[in-house]
Amino acid sequence: GWINIPLVYTQVVTLAVYTYFISCLFGRQYLLPTQYKVEGNSYVPAGDFPVTSSWTDTKIAGAMNIIGYDENMADFYVPVFTILQYLFYMGWLKVAETLLNPFGEDDDDFDTYYLIDRNLQVSYIMSDEAGLPIEPENDPFGFSNAPELKHTTLSAKFMDDEKPHMPTDGLNLTDEQTN
Repeated sequence: GWINIPLVYTQVVTLAVYTYFISCLFGRQYLLPTQYKVEGNSYVPAGDFPVTSSWTDTKIAGAMNIIGYDENMADFYVPVFTILQYLFYMGWLKVAETLLNPFGEDDDDFDTYYLIDRNLQVSYIMSDEAGLPIEPENDPFGFSNAPELKHTTLSAKFMDDEKPHMPTDGLNLTDEQTN
């Protein structure tokens, strides 16, 4: 029989893709860190959490963020590449799930076991007979020409009386070349 990919591999890949995109949801969000002021030897929050609609107006004089984030540059945008990654990875994941058994196991699907067995058998026969001398078969027409094909009245109108010119038509071989 046919050896399928173990189910655990498909589950690991599916889990890895889903985990990757859940982590992307959190990891690729824009940052508006809380601003802190130095009071004595400690940092104290200087205000409320910044609002995204007016992020430039929320800067408090003398305050700083302690995580080293540059709040002068806006980093909220539509994550185009994350969306594209999601579409491609999920699409590839669905294609891979389909390719596990592309012909299915229903009654109306192709019998893949027969196709595989037959192609394997033909390849074995071809390799077993490789190198053996070929016995020539008798010509069914003897030494006469092949019979002419009959044409219908309609097809005879479209027949081309001239034969096409082939590159080897004017080729003359000597006796040495033919032997």
